[in-house]
Amino acid sequence: MSGTWTNQNKILPGAYINFLTNAPISITPGDRGVVVLLQEMSVGVAGDIYTMNATENNYPVGVTTEDKFLTNEILKGAQTVHLYNLGSAHDASVIEIALNKIKTVEFDVLVYPYDGTGVDANKATITTWIKSMVNTEGKGIQCVLANYEGDYEGVINVTHGVKLADSTELTPAKATAWVAGITAGAKMYQSNTGRKYLGAIDVIPRMTKTEMEAAVVAGKYIFKVDNAQNVSVLYDINSLTTISTEKGKAFTKNRVVRTLNAINNDITEIFESNYVGKMNNNDDGRSLLRATIIDYFKELQRLSAIKNFNPTDVTVSQGTDADSVIINCFIQPVDSVEKMYITVNLA
Repeated sequence: MSGTWTNQNKILPGAYINFLTNAPISITPGDRGVVVLLQEMSVGVAGDIYTMNATENNYPVGVTTEDKFLTNEILKGAQTVHLYNLGSAHDASVIEIALNKIKTVEFDVLVYPYDGTGVDANKATITTWIKSMVNTEGKGIQCVLANYEGDYEGVINVTHGVKLADSTELTPAKATAWVAGITAGAKMYQSNTGRKYLGAIDVIPRMTKTEMEAAVVAGKYIFKVDNAQNVSVLYDINSLTTISTEKGKAFTKNRVVRTLNAINNDITEIFESNYVGKMNNNDDGRSLLRATIIDYFKELQRLSAIKNFNPTDVTVSQGTDADSVIINCFIQPVDSVEKMYITVNLA
């Protein structure tokens, strides 16, 4: 078990991790690439979960091309899709049941591809659930929603549609599927800024530079199109707009969030697989745990996920209880070069 903490009052054994802006934020970093899709289906049993990837097809009998469309968009970037069948229609109670059922499913990104009258409450419910899974259950996950101002780094707010080469027009709600796929599939040290939307030839609607700037400031995930009809991600950001001492501007970048989520998941895995119930809580045991964490961060620095790491930035000390330890890590995530300021002197 894991999660965030303010007081040393946890009941279950596990790694409890806090990330702060300036101070903080498997030995091999863990894999990413899994999406949970909450989708209405024309066939199958409501509440069932179907798993799809590049080689495995677990759709129910009679599945239609329309039923498979969103999964195919997700698989343009993700490795695996767990499709939760909402039935032929869904309401708030169906969403509550779905969220309860997927609590034990391991995934990186949850996507809810619906928008319009009657679903804003569901988006709020999903956002609250994501926050709970991150803060209480210790999961490093995000969700992708359409036209929802979540003001939270765990929510990506897609507000732009695209036009595909076959003239199919995707609303922001349907475009969430592709965004979820590339978000889940990106490595912790990769940004999706400038990532091409394969198969798309235009954005809906076209936006001026001023409109795009306003959208980014508002935490909206949008696309751009160039003269050659290449559609790409304008800026790989999430919906966080309220900047604070605890969560600075870096938290608005999905690359940074992926790094923090990966560190959370990996350290939890390292601790629970190798140390819980096996390590003596004495100087030797804590030194061994500290050495493991240092090796892990050195690997992240080699991958350019973090920078300026020094072993002295990691301390492991005795906690309040005899069976607890406190780990403090001062880590600086690496961001991508996304803005270039150039001065040209003309003689």
